[in-house]
Amino acid sequence: MNENSTITVKAGLVLLGRSLETVKDACIWIKDGVIEAVTSSASCPARHIGSSNILVTPQPALAHVHSMDHAFPEYGINKDIGELVAYPSGEKHARLNTLTRDKMISYTAEYYRYAWRLGVGLVVDFRELGGLGCTTAKEAHKIIPEGLSLLVLGRPGPGWPMGCDGLGISSPLDYPKDELRKLVSSVPIAATHVAETKETREQGDLEIALDTGFHVLIHGTYLERDDIARIISEKKNLVLCTRSNMWHSLRVPPIDDIVKLGASFGLGTDNAAWLPPDPWGEAMALLFAGRLKGYKEPLLAKRILEGLFINGYMMYGLRPRLVDEGVKSGFLVWNIEDTGLSRAEDVYVGVVKRLVSARLLARVDKGVISWV
Repeated sequence: MNENSTITVKAGLVLLGRSLETVKDACIWIKDGVIEAVTSSASCPARHIGSSNILVTPQPALAHVHSMDHAFPEYGINKDIGELVAYPSGEKHARLNTLTRDKMISYTAEYYRYAWRLGVGLVVDFRELGGLGCTTAKEAHKIIPEGLSLLVLGRPGPGWPMGCDGLGISSPLDYPKDELRKLVSSVPIAATHVAETKETREQGDLEIALDTGFHVLIHGTYLERDDIARIISEKKNLVLCTRSNMWHSLRVPPIDDIVKLGASFGLGTDNAAWLPPDPWGEAMALLFAGRLKGYKEPLLAKRILEGLFINGYMMYGLRPRLVDEGVKSGFLVWNIEDTGLSRAEDVYVGVVKRLVSARLLARVDKGVISWV
């Protein structure tokens, strides 16, 4: 179907609007790619898509990935994070320098297609190798199915910032402060890893990132309550990558204090060498991390979904892909038959725990339905 056709989707459950309100038995009307109305399922015409066993959700954002690592799946599983990714001496950088331009494009496109099939609406991609890394990401994006948005944050190097939408670096400890200020002021968006390891936090990476004006802070694994309070006061955003932190034998992010204090956060899957672009696995891992820390408030699951569906877009100045009247259609259609989700006493916890990629039926992008 094309974006000029009129379609209706019947759903037993919808996460509606910016509040992610849980609405049961709904009919979603789409005309010319825009959601015209969300009404009772009883109003659906005879010809519709879906049933009472359908869940409709927004499309999530992956607010931090390193897609080019997809060229080398599962390398160095016995090595620590410094040996693998430290800039510029880590094994990752030596491997990236062996790639031809064609392979960069091919492997990156493969990763983007993977994300598209998992229902992702936005990928925020940290690219190494200066302008070459950014331009090959843009070329890869052109050859995948439509619907996945891309924001490319490049690391300074030859040709930077050609093809880059902003700045993305491993650590503010890698540059003099004056140089960082110039870099950050020269781009519309700047992001950096902070407090990913105990050592970088002790060296003051957070303070440097805040003092030089970075907008988005990745990981925050070793943040303390006072650090989180300062991040909130300066209106900065966090991106949490729980599974990556666990894989590298660090520790889980302080999600309990992040939620209690009210910090804004999104979710990322980080290095594609070790983790697929699976937002649903990432959300579940973060929920379990909070439980592991003894935080059992119902608010946790709702905040995780807000991070996935809303904050991951807004922290980069982009509009979330919500299920709401008057917006371009960009949502996901799930089969929840036999999952128990339709009668879950806490729907948000159920969505985080019970949605797995095998249950995704289709994505709708501007009125175009793609069965995945």
